[in-house]
Amino acid sequence: MKSKFLKIFIWIPAIICAVMIFGFSGQNGENSGNLSRKAAGIIVDIADSVHLVDVRWNGRQELIDKIELPVRKAAHMTEYAIFACLVYLAFTVDGVSWQLVRFISFFATAAFACSDEFHQLYVPGRNGCVTDVLIDCVGILIGIIICSIVDRRKKMII
Repeated sequence: MKSKFLKIFIWIPAIICAVMIFGFSGQNGENSGNLSRKAAGIIVDIADSVHLVDVRWNGRQELIDKIELPVRKAAHMTEYAIFACLVYLAFTVDGVSWQLVRFISFFATAAFACSDEFHQLYVPGRNGCVTDVLIDCVGILIGIIICSIVDRRKKMII
């Protein structure tokens, strides 16, 4: 009984992550852009406060404009790396063999990334982009590599 409960329960974080990603993708172009600009502004303010940049010389808005796109793409990679780790964990608990779990996790999360970009085709001010799927796949790959390393180390300890 406990095993069946765990196999169901372990999918909840992955499902929540998928819903959050889908929700972010459902934001119209203006709201999504505002969120990216806000995140970029926070990064610029932190960099200024620790003296990595000087906004008096560089101009705060110009710095925000320069880093907004990389911040957006890094967010794509990060959210998909986390999602891939959650899917990897769920498949592992479900009993998928260690030889297959990496491939199944990669293809499952990559399929979700494709469907998410397709979804964006129907959101005002957004567009689906193959480049974003590739960026998501880099994040997925990073997440799966991290999980594989942790998994391997855990097996070495045991």
